[in-house]
Amino acid sequence: GEGSLAPDERAIHNGADDNASGTAALLEIARMLASGPRPDRSVLFIAFTGEERGLWGSARFVAEPTVPLERVVAMLNLDMVGRVTDDAITVFGVGTAVEWADVLDRANGQLARPLRIAKAPDGFGPSDHSSFYGEGIPVLHFFSNTHEDYHRPTDDWQKVNVEGIERVAELTARVA
Repeated sequence: GEGSLAPDERAIHNGADDNASGTAALLEIARMLASGPRPDRSVLFIAFTGEERGLWGSARFVAEPTVPLERVVAMLNLDMVGRVTDDAITVFGVGTAVEWADVLDRANGQLARPLRIAKAPDGFGPSDHSSFYGEGIPVLHFFSNTHEDYHRPTDDWQKVNVEGIERVAELTARVA
């Protein structure tokens, strides 16, 4: 249907990477942070819907937040983190706060097997972090890149790099 890159196929698009991988990472980060030590500030976990339709969920949240936006210090977004290849990920939004590059480097250095991080400065992009950056909130968007299964019925769990998701989740938890 609409949004498919295989428009002539009538098949379920499971979305194992886009974006079940981000949701799995979100749950793992919540587990890590809940097991301690507690972060110095509150952490709100949100899984948005309607990103492909125009950032519906994240735009709604910033328009009608459940906490005052002036209390939100950052937004960490995990969209398509299930295909880590050659230990490499891209993190967008590094230029949205002067601290981000150092925070990322420190967190990555604490991993048993650090990732190779390509740092992109821009806070706008085709994912939910853009809604927050549009409100002046610093953002990071963790991303393992597109692939031939993107928006196709072949984006299935067998192709997900589970160990890669775990490493991205640990990195993100350390950043948080």
